Amino acid sequence: MEDSPNPPPVAQMASPALPSVLEPAETPGAGPSTTPVPAPARRVYTKKTKKKTEGMMAYTTAFVPMGINIKIPAGDYLTKERNVDVARQLSLARAKQEKAAAEEEKQRLTEEGKEVPEHNPLDYTLIIHPGSRNLRLGRASDFYPKEVPNCIARPSKALNGSRYDPPVPGSRAKRVAREQIEKREAKRRRAEGGEDVEMNGNGNSNGNGRVENDDDDDRPWVDPVNENIGHLREYLRNRLVQERLATDWKEGTRVKATNAKVKPEALPEHNDPYRIDWTEPEGKPFFVGTEALRLPESAGYKVRYPILNRSLNRRDWASSQSLLDDIATILQESLRTELGILPKEYPKYSVVFIVPDHGDRVYVQELTDLLLSVLDFKEIAVHQESYCAIFSAGMSSACVVDVGAEQTSVTCIDDGLVIADSRIKLNYGGDDVTSALVTLLQRSNFPYRELDLAKAQEWLMMDNLKNKICTLEEHLVANTPWDFYLLKTEGLTQKYVFRTYDENILAPLIFFDTRLIDFEEKKGNGSFRFWNTSDDDVSDEITSWYDEPTGAMKACTVHLLPPPAAPVETVTETNGDTSAAIANGAAEVKGENSVETKQPESTAALAPGPAAAVPSNSQTSATATPAPETTPAPVAPIVTIPPRAEPELSAYQIITEAAKSPLDAAIAASIAMVGTENKVKTAANSILLVGGSSALKGLGAFVADRLPPLLRQKGFPISDVSIVPPPRNLNPRFVSWKGASVMCHLETLSDMWIRRDEWEAVGQRALKDRCLFF
Repeated sequence: MEDSPNPPPVAQMASPALPSVLEPAETPGAGPSTTPVPAPARRVYTKKTKKKTEGMMAYTTAFVPMGINIKIPAGDYLTKERNVDVARQLSLARAKQEKAAAEEEKQRLTEEGKEVPEHNPLDYTLIIHPGSRNLRLGRASDFYPKEVPNCIARPSKALNGSRYDPPVPGSRAKRVAREQIEKREAKRRRAEGGEDVEMNGNGNSNGNGRVENDDDDDRPWVDPVNENIGHLREYLRNRLVQERLATDWKEGTRVKATNAKVKPEALPEHNDPYRIDWTEPEGKPFFVGTEALRLPESAGYKVRYPILNRSLNRRDWASSQSLLDDIATILQESLRTELGILPKEYPKYSVVFIVPDHGDRVYVQELTDLLLSVLDFKEIAVHQESYCAIFSAGMSSACVVDVGAEQTSVTCIDDGLVIADSRIKLNYGGDDVTSALVTLLQRSNFPYRELDLAKAQEWLMMDNLKNKICTLEEHLVANTPWDFYLLKTEGLTQKYVFRTYDENILAPLIFFDTRLIDFEEKKGNGSFRFWNTSDDDVSDEITSWYDEPTGAMKACTVHLLPPPAAPVETVTETNGDTSAAIANGAAEVKGENSVETKQPESTAALAPGPAAAVPSNSQTSATATPAPETTPAPVAPIVTIPPRAEPELSAYQIITEAAKSPLDAAIAASIAMVGTENKVKTAANSILLVGGSSALKGLGAFVADRLPPLLRQKGFPISDVSIVPPPRNLNPRFVSWKGASVMCHLETLSDMWIRRDEWEAVGQRALKDRCLFF
């Protein structure tokens, strides 16, 4: 049929053909059909990849880098925390691989029947605690550390870069006194000669023959050193009167007369217990430690200490590289001579490095880099001195007072956490007591007239004499004989016998009256700076409170600020009584509404009329009476005197001036920053004295006597305090070192290690992540 719905016949083929993608498989007719119609199939296009070529590099074998991913630029690596953590995880993975390889090697040797040497892990952990005078170092398994003088001696000819020598204690005061005496003698001679020329305050004439008046020259000049000694002696007399101790003050004159007649006694060589073996120069480029201190003066060497005030000595060195080289030399020689560790064995050892509680971040960074990058130690852990001290004493909360040779620090710890605002460092220590003792003895006719503190052996002699005779026990004020021995490179040892009255007690009193300390002299002349993180032009992303002024420092410098300014006054020009009536009307409206609008002073002062005192509709009550409409007379604008800017001390001024505070005031300021009254009582009852100079006889009792009144002035009702002695009769110099040794036995130390590869990849960020204080 013509209208048949069936499609026309298709030519027979060998195999059925697939329907065309351009035509449907079946052409539908007009009527219904029972045959399902399949969906049209889509052709799949296979994309042919063509080899990518870059310009003229298509026919070469050179590597062609891919394009930069904009989402992750190349400069982002190790600059954000998510990338820094990658380097840290890689370092930990390497540590695990090294540990696993060591275990496999140990197991292999055991299976082969070979003897595997067992070693204590603490034998490969070194604890290094550098100080201003001594370097304490040793293995974590040792009971006591090795103490080495932290100094190096180099030939004078090799120190061409050093412009200045270290200042000699007392030299500046002598120079000032000599200049004043010479100036007044010159003025007296000019006056006797009849010359019509007078000197000005600086010792110079005015240049035109006219007389220049100077009131200070008309009064007799008083040596400031003698004046400050007078303050100390007056305080001691008042203390003796308070304690009802009778003394004969004429004994001081008798002591001076007796010392003026003393003659030295030579000791025979066979009966000399103090004889030492002097160091032979032998043309060596340097000497370290005890050998440096025993060099004869004729050898032509200069002894210098690379650590000053528990930081890098920028005063006596000309460059940072020479300073760090000398520190590395001292460490290498000390490890070789004291512990028998050679530089090739350093990669096997881990180091626990003890740093000050409040210090210079550059000091921590540079010495960490020196130990890891230069000396190639395996890993390092950094801890603070006070934190290590409480581990040694077995305490969780304490006020740690560390009295060193050149610096004293006070820090409070609460439940094992260092309280940042309680830290304060003082720029004096045991060396200042030695210098003060020398000053006092020389004014009492000290028998050794040629004393020179610039010589290493004579300084050691006076330092040992200080440890022998100085005390803070007032009842020992008396005419007392002492002796000391002068060692000579050529000739016999000489014995001197002298007497003291109150000199041995006045010297340590400088801890509580610092006017006798010459802080200007200790600064020296030379200085340099590290051109990295300490440069002001370089922005450091890492900031911390480690080297910033603390609350205790600010509390010790409040007296330097002027009193608060008077309240701000307003000056108003009015025309008759009109402005007064307007003011009264505004006051009535304000009283009726019982609502006061709070506006800034500047906005209120600039308001021309009573509208400034009228509250808005949203603030008034439903029964508020609206202000009467009045036409105010023209009033001149109110002139407000702007408040005076309150002066503030800079960070450098706070740290510098707080470092001159007396010891008892610093301890009171530190304890007051602990927090609540209960915490203050806990800190006051657990004051831990550590450091070499804390062994001064009577220091603990003296602090305990002066501290309660100062705490009561700050509002804390404390009647007495307790001084904790060093644990188990341990030398106070070794308390912090021993605490680090105890810490090495704990597993928690494993989270503090900074490996060498992590330091090279991350840098100082590793200190920020590992150390809470940095």
